[in-house]
Amino acid sequence: MNNLLNNSILSVDLKRVRRNVATVLEELEGAQLIPVLKDNAYGLGLETIGRVMEEFPQITTLAVAQVGEGAALRQAGITREILVLGGVPTHLLRGAVELDLTLAVGRLELLPVLALLGRSVGRRVKIQIKIETGLNRTGVEPGAELAKLLEEWRGVRSDVQVMGAFSHFADLGDEGRTQQQYQLFLEGVEQLEAGGMELPLRHISASAAHEQFPQYRLDAVRIGRRLYMDHPTKPTGRVSETATWRTWITNLRTLQAGAPLGYGGKVVLERDATVATIAVGYGDGLSEGLVQVHGPVLVGGERARLMACCMDQTLVDVTGIPCRVGDPVTLFGWDEQGNLLASQEVALLVGDDEGCGLTSQLSPRVARIYSH
Repeated sequence: MNNLLNNSILSVDLKRVRRNVATVLEELEGAQLIPVLKDNAYGLGLETIGRVMEEFPQITTLAVAQVGEGAALRQAGITREILVLGGVPTHLLRGAVELDLTLAVGRLELLPVLALLGRSVGRRVKIQIKIETGLNRTGVEPGAELAKLLEEWRGVRSDVQVMGAFSHFADLGDEGRTQQQYQLFLEGVEQLEAGGMELPLRHISASAAHEQFPQYRLDAVRIGRRLYMDHPTKPTGRVSETATWRTWITNLRTLQAGAPLGYGGKVVLERDATVATIAVGYGDGLSEGLVQVHGPVLVGGERARLMACCMDQTLVDVTGIPCRVGDPVTLFGWDEQGNLLASQEVALLVGDDEGCGLTSQLSPRVARIYSH
């Protein structure tokens, strides 16, 4: 860490990550775990987390959102199947095929294009069928659309390799709608299989669905957030927080009641206070919404309040907390005394029910470091 020249670090405990993976594998009771590593593995570091996942022989497929993420994993030496979950811009399809990525087929007229690309590079293109069940983002609807897709597939079946079919729940808070989506997915799967397509893998659940509706796990479950943290409001206690974001105090001053803080003086001290300046701001990924609600940080083992932020620096009320310039400040995660300020708790303060939303926001200038 002495060689780092960054104002803050995101420290990722890989031992905890591995323990969480083992726990999830146990929970799945034989269903496959598909780790979702999109958005730089939710900000924790795509390549490093990918290598950790490849340590587990039970994990045969990784999932990403974009072709560039799959390319980064291939460049890092990852050889497992890599499923690109999202729609792919047309000009990136050739690169995806050359990298041997598995592509989601979520619209008509894509299969013939992939078949041509596969023939041009000399390989069968791996695909999974995305079935539309109600999220209305990408996917082929059961019924007439899937029938057309089957016609397209029959014309190119020797050029593509079907690896599975999947869908995604839209609103787990609506149990009836969730049940309907599940049944519609099964109808789509049945239609594909009746049309002659073999589906080695069927999956619809992600982390939250796995926790709330384990009966929908089918052959595999896509797990992202649960690899790194527990449920935000109904924690199981079986997985643990894995990441800590920490910076340092760069200035301290005592200010009187009525003193304005930050640009525009929008925050005014209601009482005399000791105010610390810390070395991160919204340019590092600190949530401005969190600052506006004066969310907590840990200083000297105690909770202090965020007050105002700029792009690169933030002001914190540390009144009554013994501290000095150079002391560490934990924005979420574990402090040096072992106290936990859970990212899930922090995220809920700004209406985000996933702490991984906070880690995903962190910019490249936040150094990622790893402990084993």
